[in-house]
Amino acid sequence: MAEQLSLFVEENTLFNSGIEQLLDMDFTGCKKTFQSYSKLYPWGRDVSREMGMAEFWIERLGEKNWDQVEETEALRIYEIWLEFEETFGHPWPEYGIEHLFQGRFFSQLVDGLDKSGHSETPKLSGRIPRGFFHLLAGRLDAAITSLQTLIAVEPEDAKAYGYLGDAFLLGGDIPTARECYRRAFALAPNGVDIKHLCDSELKIRREDLEADERFNGDPLGWFPTIAQLEGLFEPLIIMDMEHLRYWLQRYRCLLDIYNKDGDHAHIPRLFYHAMVLSDNASALEFIRDVDLIEIRQSMREWQSDLFAWHMKELEERESRSKARFPYLRSAFT
Repeated sequence: MAEQLSLFVEENTLFNSGIEQLLDMDFTGCKKTFQSYSKLYPWGRDVSREMGMAEFWIERLGEKNWDQVEETEALRIYEIWLEFEETFGHPWPEYGIEHLFQGRFFSQLVDGLDKSGHSETPKLSGRIPRGFFHLLAGRLDAAITSLQTLIAVEPEDAKAYGYLGDAFLLGGDIPTARECYRRAFALAPNGVDIKHLCDSELKIRREDLEADERFNGDPLGWFPTIAQLEGLFEPLIIMDMEHLRYWLQRYRCLLDIYNKDGDHAHIPRLFYHAMVLSDNASALEFIRDVDLIEIRQSMREWQSDLFAWHMKELEERESRSKARFPYLRSAFT
């Protein structure tokens, strides 16, 4: 019995040693350890996946020195990382070895960038938000700070808003996360990194839309509208008049483009922007030369089912408001 226990302890120790070498990115050492493990304990655990991970990085990176990492090299490593995700079946279980490896890997990558003097760069070579690397490393506070810095400079960056939503979601702040996701999809649905989206409910609903025949032309474009009508996103109620004018200007710019080229691909975004204006009907009265009736007529022409759903939601919302504040004026004028 004592010999069996000793054998089990030795087997477990060797296995854990190989895992730690993998997490420390000692890929050669990891491979050797698991080769020894397989020979000594053929009845033990299957380590082919862990060995495959080590071999993947030996072939592509060799013995990488992580002390300093330049921007161009970081981007090259990230491209390899995407291949790694594809090879080993991303997304992974939250507590799986791949997820733990991801955190260690990107911690090393970010630290290497810092040592190379790129600690203040919010976007690597104008492509990848640095905050995304912090996010993959599990450094949520650093991710939020970096992404907010980037958004202050590039307020139209949908991908950055999506990653910011992921950071807040992983930190447990779901309402703020959903607001970030709403902004991301409203800005550019095709610009959101769907593959790495952390909100499983949004991800599943977006996938379901792919099979909806009503939106087979552009299910992703319609997503922010559907998400709001289904309660996944809160309606955007605008309190600042300058902000409302900003949305009106965006709507008019999109409408001008649509009227010029007649491309129906613009309709999903047009509809969502029109819905935002319709949601703020009372405030819209204070802006000259705005015809809310015409805006809503356009919504009906573009997508009658969604328009009817929107108006029903608007009526129900107004009924609830009247019950609480009976002196409010109606938005249906």
